[in-house]
Amino acid sequence: MTRTHCLPLVVALLAARAAAAAQAPPKSQAAQIASLCKELGETQYGRQGACEKLIAIGQPAMPALLKALKDKRPQARWWAVAAVCRIGADEGFPAVIEVLRKDSSSFVRSTAVYYMRHYRKKGKDVWPAVEEALTDKSPEVARWALRLMVEDGYPKLDEVMRKMLATGGSELRSYALQHVREMHEHDVEKARTYLSLVQQILKADDQRIRCDALHTAIVLMDSGQLGLLRKTYETDKSPLVQGAALRCITVLPTPPVESIELLLLGLESKDEKVREAAASLLRKGCKQYFGYDAKQPLTIRDAAKDKWGRWYLQNRAKLQWHPDLRKFLLPGQREGKPAAQGAKPKKP
Repeated sequence: MTRTHCLPLVVALLAARAAAAAQAPPKSQAAQIASLCKELGETQYGRQGACEKLIAIGQPAMPALLKALKDKRPQARWWAVAAVCRIGADEGFPAVIEVLRKDSSSFVRSTAVYYMRHYRKKGKDVWPAVEEALTDKSPEVARWALRLMVEDGYPKLDEVMRKMLATGGSELRSYALQHVREMHEHDVEKARTYLSLVQQILKADDQRIRCDALHTAIVLMDSGQLGLLRKTYETDKSPLVQGAALRCITVLPTPPVESIELLLLGLESKDEKVREAAASLLRKGCKQYFGYDAKQPLTIRDAAKDKWGRWYLQNRAKLQWHPDLRKFLLPGQREGKPAAQGAKPKKP
């Protein structure tokens, strides 16, 4: 090959090197990027400041950040995946999906799925990967996937919500129930379409989910709430659920005066925590105190319970609900101090 023929090739090689050099960060910046990537994992929860600086650097930091996605320290990986998503460079998208599918840390996978919203804003179709994350072995990852769907308007959200409520694990059901309650605040009719599914969860094996379902059902129902609370209290043998049934009285916008009867029933519980919940709700909700102590022996508790019962029977017709104070009060009692009826009994 003659010298003349070699010249175009040399020019092309020089141009390619110049382009690569133009894209590479300066040495001083490269050193800064390396230092910041190292800093990402230097404490238990990494360094948010380093992450923010890398995001500000942007595209020049991408090669180092992609390498940091393989760092042995999970805290470095979760900050790195957050930075990659925030920068939103095209070459980072498949790397984030790889993290979501294969990273050993559920926290890193959770970060990856939730921060994919930044790629969605840049036109990437993130939903297939998010749908896949719903089946992650960690409920925490699936929960963040569902949260992204809720917050970012996943087109098939209703279908996913119904599936989670019907067959999901405890954590996903809990989050789905929370979303239904939040939905009720701005779209009552749509939220109420989930009521039948929520009522089915009242029979779930997990007592904590039954508590969540009871709270949600009370929010969704437009009548019969007190009846459901009493039925649940009497039929569900879990003290946790019984306590939740008592506390759900406070969820009612306008509790009927008969709510006090359910709380009086709670004073008779065999479980100390249930008794204390009932006593606390009575004291706060009626602005009365009859010296009931859930820890006292049965005979002493019964004496205080009887005082509560007599007070209720004597004043039931006069008690008025004050929604601003969230209390049942007697006429003229609103401006006064809480009534002290009897001294708190001393422990024997």
